[in-house]
Amino acid sequence: MAPVAAKFVEQPQVQIVDSGIVRSTVFPNKLRDLRRKAGYETLVDFIHETGLEEVNYIRLAKIERGQIFPRPDEVVALAKLLNVEPMSLFIDTVEKDFDRESWARDHTEASLTYRGGTREDMKIGAALRIRRRELGLSTTDLKKKFGMPAATASRIENAERPFHRWPDKIRKSAAKLMGGTSMRDIARSVTAYEQEGRLDAMMAELFSQRSLDQRHNASLLFLVKKIPGKKAENFAAKLENMMAEKGLVDWSSKLSLVAAGAQPDIFCEDRTMSVLEGKTHEGWTMLSETKKTFTRNFDGPGIAFKLDKPVLGIGIPSSALLVFELIDRSEVEGEMVLALIDGSRVRVVSARPAGRGFKLAQVNPDWQSTLSKESDVRVAKLSQIEMA
Repeated sequence: MAPVAAKFVEQPQVQIVDSGIVRSTVFPNKLRDLRRKAGYETLVDFIHETGLEEVNYIRLAKIERGQIFPRPDEVVALAKLLNVEPMSLFIDTVEKDFDRESWARDHTEASLTYRGGTREDMKIGAALRIRRRELGLSTTDLKKKFGMPAATASRIENAERPFHRWPDKIRKSAAKLMGGTSMRDIARSVTAYEQEGRLDAMMAELFSQRSLDQRHNASLLFLVKKIPGKKAENFAAKLENMMAEKGLVDWSSKLSLVAAGAQPDIFCEDRTMSVLEGKTHEGWTMLSETKKTFTRNFDGPGIAFKLDKPVLGIGIPSSALLVFELIDRSEVEGEMVLALIDGSRVRVVSARPAGRGFKLAQVNPDWQSTLSKESDVRVAKLSQIEMA
């Protein structure tokens, strides 16, 4: 089947991207081609024969299809297993002849072809984000107030699937968020925002070509800057120059990376580091900056913060300053206290050996998982404790 050109619908000075496969393809890469060239016909073969049992198959498949960005350590590890340089996994998406939709259709199996929501689904997503901001809520807040998981809210706002395909419970939660009880109430809200002229602005923020370029490239730059080697430096410089020329991002603000979908780098390289304050809800601790500083006794990326409540049953008071050191997953050992880092939030857990992997646990609230299941987060070990 011949690739179909990305479809755009013109609005005044704004190109809205209707193609769901274009919107959902964030990281075109060469992983599948390199894997097959190395003799691994399927991902299952690759994971089994290289001893990657700790890797989440679904996550690796999404990386290969370009649906999510890998972490820097994942890029380095995959390149090592394939006996290539890390930057060999990357595609120069800056080149003018690169066609994101052609790549996506070629790398997505027919049964899994991503179509995304229609224009009406995009309008619903934009309306939900307007409403959420009116209420001053984050996507995390929606779980407690409206019964809608944060990841689901984000996917609806970005029209990652037709709205009618969401479970009835989720659609009712969306209606409740909009102040009603049914799809008719959602439609009324969409119409009201459209008549007020607010919907067009949000559609541009979420679905315009410029917005997508900003998010895709900012996240790519964030990743490339973490990859070692001269090739990575040269690619980052090329990408950064292109974005500066087009005015796609303000590099002085970390918020630009957050808006682009990239993880803000809350780790500090300096010996004297900021002390962060935590606010814990359902096991995750949101971190915010303070004016306090702390001098640590180790080199490398680190983070220092205080919890607002005890989360482990090992006698660490909430008044204690916890200092964590960023490590590779291969460095995790039994009996460690770890911080699982997801953007600007953390989950402090204990690690215990379990078979070929590690079991993770938190006491308050009671929570258990395994290291292999928590593949979307970075990992840091507790290196210092300073009692108040």
